[in-house]
Amino acid sequence: MKRAYRCSLTLLAFLCLLKVCELCSNVRASRAAKFVAEGSSLRLSCEVQHCGLPGWTGGWVFQDLDRVGFTPLTSSERIEKSSYNSTANSTYLFLNIHNVNHTDAGAYKCRISWPGNVTSSGHVTYVNVTAAAVDSPGRSLSYRVLVCLGALMCFPVVLGFVWCLTRDHRPPPPPVPPRPRTSCAARVKPKKELVYAEVALNDSRRQNDHPKQASEPIVYSSLRFS
Repeated sequence: MKRAYRCSLTLLAFLCLLKVCELCSNVRASRAAKFVAEGSSLRLSCEVQHCGLPGWTGGWVFQDLDRVGFTPLTSSERIEKSSYNSTANSTYLFLNIHNVNHTDAGAYKCRISWPGNVTSSGHVTYVNVTAAAVDSPGRSLSYRVLVCLGALMCFPVVLGFVWCLTRDHRPPPPPVPPRPRTSCAARVKPKKELVYAEVALNDSRRQNDHPKQASEPIVYSSLRFS
């Protein structure tokens, strides 16, 4: 009974150790397919989980489309390899290829060699190199024509906006009310008329006794023409 218990504990410890070793000797990379234009740059990365254990080696390997098997990549003027320790348990490996051409088309992956002659690899990234994009002269000419037309259309709008900002916004003066047209006769004030009245008092009793004699007119001056 005790022997069976010891065997189970030993097996459990071995499985745990195997799991820890698997986690500490792992390469993480995403499986993908990339299309890169000729003349541009390519950047790839993978993560090596080593749990701080020394002694591991390796890097990027490449397989041409016309060949079988992967070959290690070496640094050159176009190919640049670098690494970055993100934590004490993992390290990132980077691959930069400048001025990509058709010979760079193929499969890329990270392959690490661990102590004890153990090897692990990450997922493969397939790279396809396409033709370089060439700017069409007709397209650039049409683009310039559209830009010029847009500028000409915006010029009157800008002038109108400036005119609206610079003009005087004061309200116009109120209109002068028209003068009433009147005739000269209406504007002349009427003259006051003098009314003379003659009042004669006659005594009826004396009128019967002494009739009034007509008095002769008195001449003050006379004018003769010869």
